[in-house]
Amino acid sequence: MAVGKPIETRQAAINSLARLDKNNKEITQQIAGYLTEAHAPVRFSAIFALGTRGDASAIPALEALLKSEDLSIEMAPTIKGQIARLKKEPGKGPGGADGGEKAEGDSAAMAKRLERLEHMLQEVSDRLKAIEEKLPAKK
Repeated sequence: MAVGKPIETRQAAINSLARLDKNNKEITQQIAGYLTEAHAPVRFSAIFALGTRGDASAIPALEALLKSEDLSIEMAPTIKGQIARLKKEPGKGPGGADGGEKAEGDSAAMAKRLERLEHMLQEVSDRLKAIEEKLPAKK
Protein backbone atom coordinates (compact mmCIF):
# COMPACT_ATOMS: atom_id res chain seq x y z
CA MET A 1 0.00 0.00 0.00
CA ALA A 2 3.04 2.20 -0.27
CA VAL A 3 2.83 5.58 -1.93
CA GLY A 4 3.92 5.30 -5.54
CA LYS A 5 2.22 1.97 -6.15
CA PRO A 6 -0.68 1.92 -8.63
CA ILE A 7 -3.91 3.26 -7.11
CA GLU A 8 -5.84 0.08 -7.97
CA THR A 9 -3.23 -2.04 -6.20
CA ARG A 10 -3.41 0.12 -3.10
CA GLN A 11 -7.23 -0.05 -3.11
CA ALA A 12 -7.16 -3.85 -3.40
CA ALA A 13 -4.65 -4.07 -0.55
CA ILE A 14 -6.82 -1.91 1.72
CA ASN A 15 -9.92 -3.96 0.87
CA SER A 16 -8.01 -7.17 1.64
CA LEU A 17 -6.69 -5.76 4.88
CA ALA A 18 -10.26 -4.93 5.94
CA ARG A 19 -11.17 -8.63 5.83
CA LEU A 20 -8.39 -9.71 8.19
CA ASP A 21 -8.93 -10.30 11.92
CA LYS A 22 -11.81 -7.89 12.44
CA ASN A 23 -11.13 -7.76 16.18
CA ASN A 24 -7.60 -6.45 15.66
CA LYS A 25 -7.66 -2.72 16.50
CA GLU A 26 -4.17 -2.23 15.05
CA ILE A 27 -5.44 -3.18 11.59
CA THR A 28 -8.34 -0.77 12.01
CA GLN A 29 -5.92 2.00 12.95
CA GLN A 30 -3.67 1.19 9.99
CA ILE A 31 -6.62 1.48 7.61
CA ALA A 32 -7.69 4.72 9.33
CA GLY A 33 -4.25 6.08 8.47
CA TYR A 34 -5.25 6.05 4.80
CA LEU A 35 -8.14 8.47 5.42
CA THR A 36 -5.74 11.38 4.88
CA GLU A 37 -4.38 9.96 1.63
CA ALA A 38 -4.03 12.46 -1.20
CA HIS A 39 -5.72 10.20 -3.77
CA ALA A 40 -9.51 10.14 -3.39
CA PRO A 41 -9.97 6.52 -4.58
CA VAL A 42 -7.61 5.34 -1.82
CA ARG A 43 -9.49 7.46 0.74
CA PHE A 44 -12.83 5.99 -0.40
CA SER A 45 -11.38 2.49 -0.09
CA ALA A 46 -10.28 3.24 3.47
CA ILE A 47 -13.69 4.68 4.37
CA PHE A 48 -15.53 1.60 3.07
CA ALA A 49 -12.93 -0.76 4.56
CA LEU A 50 -13.51 0.72 8.01
CA GLY A 51 -17.26 0.28 7.62
CA THR A 52 -16.76 -3.29 6.46
CA ARG A 53 -14.65 -4.14 9.51
CA GLY A 54 -17.47 -3.19 11.87
CA ASP A 55 -14.98 -1.86 14.43
CA ALA A 56 -16.56 1.10 16.23
CA SER A 57 -13.08 2.30 17.27
CA ALA A 58 -12.83 3.74 13.72
CA ILE A 59 -15.67 6.22 14.36
CA PRO A 60 -13.45 9.03 15.79
CA ALA A 61 -11.14 8.88 12.76
CA LEU A 62 -14.11 9.02 10.39
CA GLU A 63 -15.68 11.88 12.35
CA ALA A 64 -12.39 13.80 12.23
CA LEU A 65 -12.27 13.34 8.46
CA LEU A 66 -15.86 14.53 8.23
CA LYS A 67 -14.87 17.76 10.00
CA SER A 68 -11.96 18.40 7.65
CA GLU A 69 -12.37 20.89 4.85
CA ASP A 70 -10.72 18.62 2.30
CA LEU A 71 -13.81 16.64 1.28
CA SER A 72 -15.35 16.09 -2.12
CA ILE A 73 -19.10 16.44 -2.57
CA GLU A 74 -19.64 12.67 -2.42
CA MET A 75 -17.24 11.94 0.40
CA ALA A 76 -19.23 13.51 3.27
CA PRO A 77 -22.39 11.39 2.73
CA THR A 78 -20.22 8.30 2.31
CA ILE A 79 -18.45 8.96 5.61
CA LYS A 80 -21.76 9.61 7.38
CA GLY A 81 -23.11 6.34 6.01
CA GLN A 82 -20.14 4.35 7.28
CA ILE A 83 -20.32 6.03 10.71
CA ALA A 84 -24.02 5.13 10.90
CA ARG A 85 -23.16 1.59 9.86
CA LEU A 86 -20.58 1.30 12.64
CA LYS A 87 -22.92 2.77 15.24
CA LYS A 88 -25.75 0.46 14.20
CA GLU A 89 -23.83 -2.76 14.75
CA PRO A 90 -21.41 -2.24 17.67
CA GLY A 91 -19.26 -5.28 18.24
CA LYS A 92 -20.87 -7.13 15.34
CA GLY A 93 -19.00 -6.92 12.06
CA PRO A 94 -21.22 -6.43 9.01
CA GLY A 95 -19.13 -8.84 6.97
CA GLY A 96 -21.76 -11.60 7.02
CA ALA A 97 -23.30 -13.21 3.97
CA ASP A 98 -25.09 -10.03 2.98
CA GLY A 99 -23.07 -7.14 4.46
CA GLY A 100 -19.48 -7.76 3.37
CA GLU A 101 -20.22 -8.57 -0.23
CA LYS A 102 -22.54 -5.59 -0.60
CA ALA A 103 -19.94 -3.25 0.92
CA GLU A 104 -17.29 -4.46 -1.52
CA GLY A 105 -19.68 -3.91 -4.42
CA ASP A 106 -20.57 -0.47 -3.06
CA SER A 107 -16.89 0.37 -2.74
CA ALA A 108 -16.13 -0.70 -6.31
CA ALA A 109 -19.16 1.19 -7.63
CA MET A 110 -18.18 4.30 -5.67
CA ALA A 111 -14.60 4.13 -6.94
CA LYS A 112 -15.82 3.77 -10.52
CA ARG A 113 -18.23 6.68 -10.05
CA LEU A 114 -15.46 8.80 -8.57
CA GLU A 115 -13.20 8.02 -11.52
CA ARG A 116 -15.96 9.12 -13.92
CA LEU A 117 -16.45 12.35 -11.97
CA GLU A 118 -12.72 13.07 -11.96
CA HIS A 119 -12.62 12.45 -15.72
CA MET A 120 -15.59 14.76 -16.29
CA LEU A 121 -14.01 17.44 -14.10
CA GLN A 122 -10.81 17.23 -16.13
CA GLU A 123 -12.82 17.59 -19.37
CA VAL A 124 -14.62 20.65 -18.01
CA SER A 125 -11.31 22.12 -16.90
CA ASP A 126 -9.80 21.53 -20.34
CA ARG A 127 -12.80 23.13 -22.04
CA LEU A 128 -12.66 26.14 -19.74
CA LYS A 129 -8.97 26.58 -20.46
CA ALA A 130 -9.67 26.45 -24.23
CA ILE A 131 -12.42 29.07 -23.86
CA GLU A 132 -10.19 31.32 -21.77
CA GLU A 133 -7.46 31.13 -24.42
CA LYS A 134 -9.91 32.39 -27.04
CA LEU A 135 -10.90 35.42 -24.98
CA PRO A 136 -9.18 38.71 -25.73
CA ALA A 137 -6.33 39.60 -23.40
CA LYS A 138 -7.17 41.88 -20.48
CA LYS A 139 -5.85 45.43 -20.78
